[in-house]
Amino acid sequence: MKSKAEQRTAFHAPLKSKDSELQTEGCRHTNPDICASNALPKVCAFARSEGLCVKRAAAVMNAHPQSVSQKLRMAGRDYTRRGWVFVTLSADDHRHLFGGIGDAPVMVPNALGRLVADDWARIPAYFSGVRLGAFQIMPNHFHGLLWLSGFQTAAHPGGNTPGPEKIVSLGEIINPFKGGVTRKWRRVVASRFEGSRFSESSPLCVWQPNYWDVICFNDEELAQKEAYIRANPLRWTLKRLPRGRVPEGRYLGNLALLRAAPKRALRISRRATAEDIEKAFAEASDNGASGNAVVVGTFFSPGERAVLDRLLARSDARLIWLAPMCLPETFPSKWGAALAEGRALWLSPFAADQPDATRATCEQCNARAQRLEEQGTQ
Repeated sequence: MKSKAEQRTAFHAPLKSKDSELQTEGCRHTNPDICASNALPKVCAFARSEGLCVKRAAAVMNAHPQSVSQKLRMAGRDYTRRGWVFVTLSADDHRHLFGGIGDAPVMVPNALGRLVADDWARIPAYFSGVRLGAFQIMPNHFHGLLWLSGFQTAAHPGGNTPGPEKIVSLGEIINPFKGGVTRKWRRVVASRFEGSRFSESSPLCVWQPNYWDVICFNDEELAQKEAYIRANPLRWTLKRLPRGRVPEGRYLGNLALLRAAPKRALRISRRATAEDIEKAFAEASDNGASGNAVVVGTFFSPGERAVLDRLLARSDARLIWLAPMCLPETFPSKWGAALAEGRALWLSPFAADQPDATRATCEQCNARAQRLEEQGTQ
């Protein structure tokens, strides 16, 4: 490990190869002995074997016009101009600071998460000409939509004499929001834990430096971002679904459905009429409602897919998809609620070298569905 003298770097010295918005190669503090993170394990450059400080001052990057921090903004974009902007803020070190995902699935914010939501909702009171769109707190990040009118001005909340108004950019809105949340949270921590070393000026961090933004140039992009924000808790849950391998093949979802009874195999010919499809749905949905049967099938033919869509719209349907190919890496959003609520299982006996369904693989899976129905009624 290098000596302290070797690890010292002047604050305004040129950036080094390992410098980024998250870390400093060596220590750039003007007086390391009074730094709140001095000698802090896993944080201070003097205490880490690789000599990186991971709680550095954001001002270091601001001192260099070509910093990584500034590369997150769109080159040549005027961030005061009129339009919708999609913003993402990450929690410090991607820690789960804001709460957790509960049942349904919905986000259940903790005290810090509620503080973030309350302060975000107050932004229009501080900046005229700003409107809020959809926003979502997640365990370790935050998404929000902001409308900038092109003439948003900064107000000074509190006090009787507001300061002079001026047109502000997106950064001049986001940075005070982040700073305000951090200062308030430090005061909460200090008041809850008597004698805590955390105070309004302490290194207790809430946010990762900087933020990400995406400009919505039209209504279609805005609608996509709104849908993305609202689906975030569900997507979070789906990423953590049970998955693995059993003797029957690879699976994703609630494996207990494989042992549940009764089951009903769904098989509809490609030549089926509308009346045949309606009859198959009635049988499947009646079993799902009264007998709580698990509907099993490949859901491959047009008729089977039509029945599947109607079953997925129900809140009580239980489904096993016997995939006639290897399990896909992604899944349609229509399966989201059923998978997240434990009402669905994907199962495939095929390896990754079988990416497409064939007549033979469909027949194999249909036979398996029939056996599962027979076993479930014994």
